[in-house]
Amino acid sequence: MGSTPSTNIMFFSAVIFACMQATAQSQTNWVDSKLIEYNSDGAWAWFQDERAVVDTAGEKLIIGSANTKSSVDITIFDLKKEEVESSTRFNPLRYLDDHNAPAVMVAPGGAYIAMWAHHYDEYDSHYSIYDNNAWSAEQTFDWTTIPGGTDYTIAYSNLCYLSGENRIYNLTRANDRAPNLICSGDSGRTWEFCGQLVTGSDSAANKGYFKYWGDGTDRIDFVFTQGHPRDRTTSIYHGYIRDNKTYTTFGDLVDGDVADRAFIPLFDAFTTVFEHGTRVNNIQMGRCWQHDLVRYRDGIIAVLFQARANNSETDHRNFYARFDGKEWKTTYIGKAGPPQYSSEQDYTGLGALNPDDPSRIYISSPYDPGNDNKQTAKREIWRGTTADHGATWQWEPVTANSSEDNIRPIVPQWKPGKEALLWCRGTYNSASIYYLKIVGTLYDYDITPVAGQNRKSPGPAGSQAGHDKITVQQGPHRVLIEYAMQERAPVMMQVYSVTGRKITTLA
Repeated sequence: MGSTPSTNIMFFSAVIFACMQATAQSQTNWVDSKLIEYNSDGAWAWFQDERAVVDTAGEKLIIGSANTKSSVDITIFDLKKEEVESSTRFNPLRYLDDHNAPAVMVAPGGAYIAMWAHHYDEYDSHYSIYDNNAWSAEQTFDWTTIPGGTDYTIAYSNLCYLSGENRIYNLTRANDRAPNLICSGDSGRTWEFCGQLVTGSDSAANKGYFKYWGDGTDRIDFVFTQGHPRDRTTSIYHGYIRDNKTYTTFGDLVDGDVADRAFIPLFDAFTTVFEHGTRVNNIQMGRCWQHDLVRYRDGIIAVLFQARANNSETDHRNFYARFDGKEWKTTYIGKAGPPQYSSEQDYTGLGALNPDDPSRIYISSPYDPGNDNKQTAKREIWRGTTADHGATWQWEPVTANSSEDNIRPIVPQWKPGKEALLWCRGTYNSASIYYLKIVGTLYDYDITPVAGQNRKSPGPAGSQAGHDKITVQQGPHRVLIEYAMQERAPVMMQVYSVTGRKITTLA
């Protein structure tokens, strides 16, 4: 009721963070939390989603990955016990490729579904259903049976469930070398053709590379390039599906019936997020490729993507884009480094958005995202946090002094304050020559306050405006914390590191 107790602290979060950094700089294969190995032989490309999902009711983490035995694995991890519950390997495909990795999902009723496709060699989508006891025998959907057939092999699987339609969608590259859809109204047991999203106007090998995000109710967002950046110049575009129609970011109708292939829109009918040739920091950026997409519960859309700097095949840069309901805004993140091998000039370490918390992202890079002049020996994982809607980011290492690369991070949807970060660790020579394992960490973290959020605003200390207040002043040898409360109540004051780890309880 107007009282303002003060607390002096010798070591606060900034000091603790500095100590953590010093530890990271001196310890080989340092990780900021307990490292979990989910699979000792696993990898994935990044155009399958979701590669891992959280079953919140069953407290399980389900992970799909490709292996060096030309097959795929599904790992079920018990989040409560923090141990692998089971790992199931399916029939070998014709050849080894990390693009064979499956998408997984928790279906209505609680069953799990895994779906995958061979990269460039078959006309089938493979799938299996887990009934909380065992995975079913492998089944296939034959794309040559769709109306008019398909003129291209199948690659990539992306599973989305829309409760408003009671349908599961699989979006994959198929006919016309473009994204096509099959759907299921019986929890994945049977599938039927549901349309084609876009087409292209040139002879590029593929008519776009797509990432998808389903809201679980009535909308699937997609972000894409018009082709492979190795083959042509590429920009970043966005649109969404609702009621079997497609729209621009701003809600302008593009295609009134996705299922009708009599009209298939071109890529440029959708909204440009970032255009090839855009200059950033006086450097021309282009030949873009997207890493991740999320549409948050409040309607905000975020995208992570990369671009070549001055068309260099060895200098890629990472970016964050955000649609706030009015416009797309882009933030430069930092250098992504050179490609992982020469014939795929745009294969970098990639990045991931936290789908439950727009203030947290992850990047794999051999450069510190906060300092383009600071390079590391291997690709490391970095965590970025923002308090201003992505306009600026604060960075900290998740891994450091690694003896192997850490690449292709993902964060499955869970809930705010709970986070499972997974990535591939090891040696990556190509899509068919790799020595990787699936690892990760689990976090309980404090949700970062973001400017402009709809939450109670503090008034001046001692005021009677019905608000509480806390201020922090950091000096060279101490930190002064002052707080004021409008009503007498118990107070607990705790210190957390910037990684979200609790350090101590002060009061």
